[in-house]
Amino acid sequence: MLDSGEYLTICYELHHVLLPELADMGVVEFDRFEDEVRRGQRFDEVRRSLEQIADDHDK
Repeated sequence: MLDSGEYLTICYELHHVLLPELADMGVVEFDRFEDEVRRGQRFDEVRRSLEQIADDHDK
């Protein structure tokens, strides 16, 4: 279980680092003011790539 400091760190990194980076890459659309995340234009492309990596790893 996370303590409150760890929880805040994860929330901060998600909202201020990870989601904006994924939005810049077109993987998601992130509306910070509405606190909404939607699939971006490149979501399916990236998902297929990650699935291929996972399949290759399992072999």
